[in-house]
Order: sequence, then structure tokens, then C-alpha cells
Amino acid sequence: MRINKAAIKYFLCLFYLCLFSFNLNAEAQENEPDFRGESASFSPELKISPFLAFHEIGWNMLHSITYNYGFNFIGAGLGTWGFIETGLDWELRNVAYDYPRLAKSGLPFLFAGYFVPVITPIPLYVAGRYFSDTKMQLTAVALVQALALAQTIHLSFKMITGRAVPGVISDVFFEPMQTRDTRTKDFSGEFNWFTFNFYDGWPSGHVLSAFSAAAVIAEIYDEKPLLKFGVYAYAVAMCFGVAVNAHWASDSFAGALIGYAIGKTVGKSFNKLVGKNPENNKVSPCFSGNTIGVIIRM
Repeated sequence: MRINKAAIKYFLCLFYLCLFSFNLNAEAQENEPDFRGESASFSPELKISPFLAFHEIGWNMLHSITYNYGFNFIGAGLGTWGFIETGLDWELRNVAYDYPRLAKSGLPFLFAGYFVPVITPIPLYVAGRYFSDTKMQLTAVALVQALALAQTIHLSFKMITGRAVPGVISDVFFEPMQTRDTRTKDFSGEFNWFTFNFYDGWPSGHVLSAFSAAAVIAEIYDEKPLLKFGVYAYAVAMCFGVAVNAHWASDSFAGALIGYAIGKTVGKSFNKLVGKNPENNKVSPCFSGNTIGVIIRM
């Protein structure tokens, strides 16, 4: 068995946490505040304060976990288990290990993933202020919040899971902790629990940040299909770029699912400030104590 008992307990805890989120999500939709009344003050030329990045940040953290009733987080865990148990993680890792050029081809994305999420909101916000574009400013502060939530969530998972790196690259100046691992036996299921190493491991922070940013932009600029295609294309490229060197393929898979949940949650939250209030789900399952039911909104 390549995943130890601690790993099984961890994924079971994750499953029950997400199951409990069914009730939280249903209740949140019933009592969600309506910002449409105050959105009238948000004119196209309004100057947005940078401190708006804290808008509903606590609720958005919770709703990121409960987004899609927690199935994004469940899928990240179960998907990773599937990648490991089928040997797919190990096979894909060995392809990159045996072809150094393939591993090096992803290094530009690995490098860009460190500074693009941090830098992007700054010129976006400055341009928004200069052109008096409220939507652009709002997107910038939303990206700041999405990045903050992405870092909080993915660093927490890394410190808990302590997954071993694939050991594909070495002597990369911006990845000093990465060294080529010569082991020939599958170690993709090696998790060193609670080592509190926040630098390497599961899930991929690069992919998680890329998908959270892409989802925010796509949610706020939902009327611009080319822009949406562009930001998601970048996120997918990041997914493949880091999966051939610093991360296992399942790290990227998990980062994409979790990042998408964060971005969609933050994007929807900030959309309300400009009068976009997507209609809540009409039917929601509800779990509370010893009661199981369904909420139907008329």
C-alpha cells in the first residue's frame, strides 16, 4: 500500500468536511446578502480603494471550500489518489525525467508563476485609476484577494501533507531545493505528514494561483470570450509547465480544481458590487444534524 494510514485518515477528514459543507452552502445561499441596492453607487468612473481587497474575505474563504458543494476539494483529493494508485503520476514523471528538454521547456512557466500573480494586479489597478475604469480596478483588488486565499489554502495543505517532490530537475537557480532523484521505485505516494514544509508538495501553488486568477477575470469579464480563453489558456499552460519538472501531474490537477473554486467564489462576490448578482441555485441538498432534506427556492 503506497498511501499510509495517515493519508487515508486525512482524505476521510477532507471528505466529511466537504460533506458538511452541503449544509453550509445551502444556508449561505438562503441568507446571502444582496448588494444590488448599494451597487447603484458604483458608477463606471468610481475610484476603488485598494482596501476593498478585504471585501467578504472571511466568507469567501469559507465559500471557496463549499463551492460546488465541496466537490472541487473532494475531487482534488480523490483525483490525486487515483493518479497515484494507477501509476499515472509515476509514468508521467519518468517521461519528464528521461527527457530533460521536456522538463526544461516548462521552466519559463515555473519562473513566471512566482511573480505574475503578484505583479499583475498592480498595473491593472493603476491603469483602472488612470482611465477611470471601475471594472478594471475591481478586477485588480479581486485578484489580490484571490491570491491571498490561494496562498493561505495551498500553503496549509503543503504543510500538512508534506508530499515528496518528483525529483526531475536540479541546478535551477530559482528552485534551489529541487534535485534529481535517482530512485527507480515508485515514490509518488510518499507523504511526510505535518512536516510544515510550505515550499514544495501538494497541491501546486503555481497552478492554483493561475486558475484562481483566470476564474476571477473570466467571472468579472464574462462578456469577453477571447479574454476568457486567453486567461484559461495561460492557466492550462501553467498546469503542464510545472507538471514536467517541479510537481507531480496530480499536484497540478488538484491545484486546478481548488484554484478554480477560489476564483469563481471571489469573482461572484465582487460581481455583486457592480450589480451582477447571479441567480442562486433553485435546488440545494441540506444536511443538518440527523436531518437530510432538499431546499427548493420558488
